Amino acid sequence: MTVSGPGSARTAYPPLMLNRTARAEKPAERTDDYLTGRDRELIFQVTGQRDPSKQSATAFAAILSSERAAGRLAPGQEATALYLKDLNRRYEQTGGPNPVAAFLPKALDYLSQGGGSRIDVSA
Repeated sequence: MTVSGPGSARTAYPPLMLNRTARAEKPAERTDDYLTGRDRELIFQVTGQRDPSKQSATAFAAILSSERAAGRLAPGQEATALYLKDLNRRYEQTGGPNPVAAFLPKALDYLSQGGGSRIDVSA
């Protein structure tokens, strides 16, 4: 004995094909435009990289740029030793790779020598 339920007879239709024109890709926003002069000096002191936009950006420069672009480092707020330690801690908590750890000792050394003690008015 077979029982067929309601809706068992369906007509198969071919998949709907749409002809869309490809969109022009939007150029990626350059996050290094958000870096302040103090950020650039910190990046140079830590990585030796003078201009992250013209050279291949190091992980430290890319992270600092991203933090600025996302607003986690507000305009006028400096990247202090406390901020960098907290950033390192956040990466450690993820359990994944920590690109800050390799640069942290040099950054903290630079900041402890007075490299980050001036007020940033460029933002």
